[in-house]
Amino acid sequence: MNAYMCYFDTVGFEWIFNVTEYDKKKMWAVLKGNVGVEFPIPRHAVLRARANPQRFPEIWAFASEMTQTELEEIAEESPQVLADAVRRCGQNVFKTHKPESVIV
Repeated sequence: MNAYMCYFDTVGFEWIFNVTEYDKKKMWAVLKGNVGVEFPIPRHAVLRARANPQRFPEIWAFASEMTQTELEEIAEESPQVLADAVRRCGQNVFKTHKPESVIV
């Protein structure tokens, strides 16, 4: 089972990040004495999402047995299917809500 984060909006998936692989790299860096390794994705992703509210971006964390390559293929071929699955099984990190339509 791998832990992932993803960023998608009305245009499709921007990225899918394997957090499990990052954790392994960070652990080895700390063991080697490099304690300056940080996790840049959430901070930068939220800033990007706030800068593009017109695209209604969403950032999610989720777990999957699929590889990152398999997830990226699904994101390319059937982005709505993957977005719906992530929304059902994942944890929301950031979401820009669409306003309700009002008929004037």
